[in-house]
Amino acid sequence: MADAAAGAAIGMAQPHAAGDMPLLLSGVPGPGRDLVARAVHYLGPRRHRPFVPVRCAALDGTPLETALPGLVRLAEGGTLFLDAIESLSARGQEMLWSLVQAGSESRVRWIAATAVDLHARVAAGAFHDALLDRFANARIQLPPRR
Repeated sequence: MADAAAGAAIGMAQPHAAGDMPLLLSGVPGPGRDLVARAVHYLGPRRHRPFVPVRCAALDGTPLETALPGLVRLAEGGTLFLDAIESLSARGQEMLWSLVQAGSESRVRWIAATAVDLHARVAAGAFHDALLDRFANARIQLPPRR
């Protein structure tokens, strides 16, 4: 079972591993999103640099805007994986957008994951539309768990 999950993760990750553009993983919360994010990292050219997972929903009151600059430094040359990106505050989304646009994307590979329809959140004014556009250019839709 674990081998099948790993094989599926590698299959989904392979087409995106060599790229460097921000990547959005969509699917139910759980180990599948983390597994695919790690596969993208370890199959790509940044594999010898850090993989830094961040559970956005578990920042326990620490605003992402406070933590993000240090996380980017920690992931220097590697991958920064932002799980549950939908839980970022408007200010956190704006800061993330600024970092991605300012060229820090070349310093880190950005991978974000969500379990919600971010297009619906944008339509409701609850998610930064340009940030979604930037991440949704490369996307992996994870199948539901069985």
